[in-house]
Amino acid sequence: MSSNPAADMTWYIPWLSCQLANLPQCLREFRFVKGNVPVTALSLVDMASFIAESVVLDQGCSIDELILSLHERGGYFDQGDNATDAAHRLLVFAALGWTSMLYQPAFNVCSLNEFAIHQDATQPDSGLVFHNYKLPADFADRPLHALLRGFGNLLPAPPQVASPGGANMVRSAASWTALYPTELNAHILHEILGVHFRWVDSLALHLDYDKSTHTLSLFAFPSQCVHMLYSRGPIFAFASNEPDGAEDPRADADDIRDLLREVLMSYRLLFAQCRKARKLFRRISSSDEIPFSQPDALLSVLCVSKSHNLSAEYLPEDRPVYFIPRDFCMLSERLQLILRDLENVRPKSMVDLVRDKRDTVQYWTFWLVAIIGGVGILLSLTQVVLQVVQLAQQASQSK
Repeated sequence: MSSNPAADMTWYIPWLSCQLANLPQCLREFRFVKGNVPVTALSLVDMASFIAESVVLDQGCSIDELILSLHERGGYFDQGDNATDAAHRLLVFAALGWTSMLYQPAFNVCSLNEFAIHQDATQPDSGLVFHNYKLPADFADRPLHALLRGFGNLLPAPPQVASPGGANMVRSAASWTALYPTELNAHILHEILGVHFRWVDSLALHLDYDKSTHTLSLFAFPSQCVHMLYSRGPIFAFASNEPDGAEDPRADADDIRDLLREVLMSYRLLFAQCRKARKLFRRISSSDEIPFSQPDALLSVLCVSKSHNLSAEYLPEDRPVYFIPRDFCMLSERLQLILRDLENVRPKSMVDLVRDKRDTVQYWTFWLVAIIGGVGILLSLTQVVLQVVQLAQQASQSK
């Protein structure tokens, strides 16, 4: 599996092999015509590479069109009956999810006439990502971005940008939300909001925040983002080819590239640029927390190291301040949800006041009052002690 040298993908084939353990019986018995091989991690990656090349030639294609291409040009499939066609559809749907890591397909939860995405029984849900977890397999004749839209916003919709130039753009830039790493990081979220961090292997769930449980999902395999950027991998199969100004715009190839870069940048914002957040990462990234026993080495580099060896093409230099429309436009809705919840929290105790440094005026006012009050109390105690000493001296002299 070729990738950027900076991204170690040695974890991927073992991870994919584990996913194949959940295949339904019809796919366990399936064999590719090309090479007469069963469905394995390596054969799936080979098929996904062909799909990625096909998508470049035919943007906006559907699963059914990919199946036809896999039969006629790739030699992977034979033409078959309805049962075989259903297996082909399910296999391509699963391969797209696994090789892009955008979603994890679910099996044995519905008939072969439906596509299903895996949902944990205790999975938090913000409502921003998934609207449905099952769709009729008839959606296989629709463009892949339309199929994906049927499940929800697995790829965030591109932001509606003001027309360039003029007063509108100036006013828009003046209202940009600033993100300071000292004020928005994993340590602050954990201490102030009581956020629990949940590592996931679905890119669609990255930065998905559930307010009811204060749970923030984080993608555990950032090297997959680097690999997709470097190789223009299968995630770009879901790119929309609709013209600008569409009624319900979907992410195009440029938007997907921006999303992958923003995911990489979010690790720096949440962890790497704050000492206490780096310390927190070491606590929450144990093998018990990560969704696979073989961790992605790049995750630790991005979250703990003060520097990294990724090209600026994939990950810009750390900034002292980030702006959502400029730096996180694709993840803006998810970050805004977190920010609103954080802004609504106010210190409820002395301990909270000491920890909460978001409001600089409030923070330093507290310490100023505490210092002045402490000095006042100290002076009062000193005065009392002096009076006691004076009275004691007077009493001894009267004797």
